[in-house]
Amino acid sequence: MKIPVEIFCPDCISPRIKKNGFKTNKKQNYRCKDCGRQFVGDHNLTYKGCLSYLFRLVLMLLVRGCGIRDISAALQISKHKVLSVLANSNYKIIPKHKHYGKLEVDEFWTFVGNKSNKLWLIYVYSNETGEIICYEWGG
Repeated sequence: MKIPVEIFCPDCISPRIKKNGFKTNKKQNYRCKDCGRQFVGDHNLTYKGCLSYLFRLVLMLLVRGCGIRDISAALQISKHKVLSVLANSNYKIIPKHKHYGKLEVDEFWTFVGNKSNKLWLIYVYSNETGEIICYEWGG
């Protein structure tokens, strides 16, 4: 009995995938017909840090206030993988509206690496829509 597995490209999320031989570890290799990326399907991976949906999940947990160690323990990945996702993200905030009736500004201090590296985060939040309008990091 064969069980069909839907596979999507991890880059462009295209369903147009074709088999493309095998890797040296005897796992099926796939190639996207749209962007040309080669990859091994999520169902065949041994390390959970390479899953295609992991990048968005880690960013969502970071935005929701979860710590790096908590995310690595919950998702069973290394803390270095969480940090690399954070460092490689180029997330841009696009406000949903042009004008807002009332906005809240908040400030957050934290330490990165050690106590001598103090950083702050200032962000603008709309309580009506529940979105962050903009933010700024500083040292």
